[in-house]
Amino acid sequence: MAALQVECLRCGDVRVVHSDSHNRLDGGECARCRYVGWAASAELDERLRSRLRTRAVERRRLHPA
Repeated sequence: MAALQVECLRCGDVRVVHSDSHNRLDGGECARCRYVGWAASAELDERLRSRLRTRAVERRRLHPA
């Protein structure tokens, strides 16, 4: 099983997720703020984190930021 460190795009909470039997990663709901948007921590820098968290929820996609 592959593991990946991800962080919540709303509050920044970090967790490790593991792939399921179909090789999918699912962060689920954030325990701290209940948001379901996650990004790989290694792909984010402080500038991008800030831009994503200040965007409207419906516009929070990693690539368009």
